Formats: sequence, C-alpha cells, structure tokens
Amino acid sequence: MEMIETNEILEVLKAQNIFTGMIEFYQKNGRVIDYLLDHKYILRISKSTLDNQIKHNRIKSLLLVPKIHSSGSFTVSSHKYYYLITDYVQGNDLWSVIQNLTDEQKNNVGREIAQFLSELHSITGAAYDVGHYTATIPRCTKSWKDGHLEYIEMLRSGLSEIDIEIESKKIVSKAFDYIYTNINSLEFQRGAKLLHNDFHPKNIIVHEGRLAGIIDWECSQFGESDFELTHLFHWCIYPSIPGNNLGLLLKSVVKNLQIASNVPNIEKRLTIYQLEHELNQLIWNGNKQEEERIQRINGWLDGQVDTLLQKWNIE
Repeated sequence: MEMIETNEILEVLKAQNIFTGMIEFYQKNGRVIDYLLDHKYILRISKSTLDNQIKHNRIKSLLLVPKIHSSGSFTVSSHKYYYLITDYVQGNDLWSVIQNLTDEQKNNVGREIAQFLSELHSITGAAYDVGHYTATIPRCTKSWKDGHLEYIEMLRSGLSEIDIEIESKKIVSKAFDYIYTNINSLEFQRGAKLLHNDFHPKNIIVHEGRLAGIIDWECSQFGESDFELTHLFHWCIYPSIPGNNLGLLLKSVVKNLQIASNVPNIEKRLTIYQLEHELNQLIWNGNKQEEERIQRINGWLDGQVDTLLQKWNIE
C-alpha cells in the first residue's frame, strides 16, 4: 500500500473532529499503514475494510488490549480508505528485546502471557473457525477434528495445483500421511475459545521487562486453545533472526498454561498445526518458498515439537 501525505491525513482527521499535534509514520505492510499520533494513539489506514471494531468488541473487557477510539472511511485523490484509531501500547515488540531480557524477566513475561491467554480463552463461541491467519472454514459446527479434516482436504486440493519438485511432492505426501495417522489426537476438545490467532513475538509488547500489551487482532477467531501456541513454537524453532531464542520464555508459557498435562497428545496436535501451516504457506507462496517450507516440513516430521517438550521435561 502506498504512503499518504501527512498533510492529507491531518485534513482527514480535522474533518472527523480529531486533532493531533504530532503525526509520524510508524510501520507498514502490503495491506495497512500505521501512523503514531501524539505518542498516544495509532492511526491505521487500509484500502480494504478493517473489521477490528467487531473483533475488538469481543475483547474490550480484557486488560493489555488497545482500545478503539474512532473508525470510519475517507477519500483522497478518488481513492477510498478505511481507518481505525487505537491506543498506542508503549514499549517494544518482544522479538526486538528478547535478547536483552534476563532469564528472570523471560520467565515472568512467559507467566504473564499465560495469564493473559487464560483470560482470553475464557471468551467462548458457538462454532470453530478453522484455518491459519484467516478462517478457511468459518463458523464450522463440526468437531475440531472434522473441521481440520475438511481443512486438510482443501490444502490437498490447493497443493495439487502448485508446481513443485518431485522430491518436494514426496515430502508433502509424508506430511499428509502424518496428519491422517495422528488425526485422532484432535478428538479432544473443550469447545471454541477466542484466539488471537497471530500470536507471535512481534505482536507481544514488552515494557521495562513486563508484558505491556497484545496488538494486531485482525486475525482473531475461535478455536481450541492449544492452537494459539502454533506461532510461538514456530518462531522458537525457526527464528527469523539467528540468536533470538524464545525457548525459556515459551517454556514458561507452556508450563504456566499446563498445556501438556491438560491436552492429551499435545506434541501430535502441535505438529499437525505446524504441518498445516507450512502446507498453507506453500499454497500461498508457491515455489518462491518451496525450499524453506519443505525444509521445515521435514523438521516437524522429525519431531521438533516433541524434542522441545522433552528438553523442557514437559510430558
């Protein structure tokens, strides 16, 4: 998405009776641009509809969640844009500060994350949303296992149209074999819990060694609570920055959630989620990420999750 001139943004804000003394670029991706207003608020602008209002209403009772103050749309140079203004959470994302935290701080932040997730997952829904990032199968009234079986068939269909190497196809086939062999591990269910669903270290804000907030709720949906750990395990085992080690913090999260003792066959479930994620990414990105995704599929099939849990003495 292209940048918008600051003076144009200021005119839009004035038209909405929103006045700010300072506006500066904060961050952007292909879909949204964020601006910092007076070091108090984040202005998010997108060409596509921002449904945060509905999703934020579900979590408005929770602490550590930025609140929405205004939302709407505007037109600049014949282009329509949508905007949201939310609280700015003071601090830095966990990924940028993890190496600077002491072991005690990592344990404490892990415990605080576990407490937050327990409160988040106390919010329940009537049906599951099955998929990574977005609900591939929204409002699924089937069981968690049956919803994933449907999702897996959609992944299989999507992958049949992707042009990848023969050896890669063999690894993909092994991934599906693992999933179908262990699919009964998904029979255990506690019902649809509200998930952040993009819960990774860049969406976790830390300030002075404490958990300060959780941002970016666009992907939130309902699922089994252990699905929430997918991205944390992924970033722990395959860090995008060498040396950024989430191990101690994630161990604290898992222990404080008592996830291993509360969810049978947790290592198989988490492995299935990871394989689904890699297969989904392979569909989205094709052979541009073929080597990376196939390498990671091999890693998950080799028992990366189980190895980590055993290393932590979590069984």
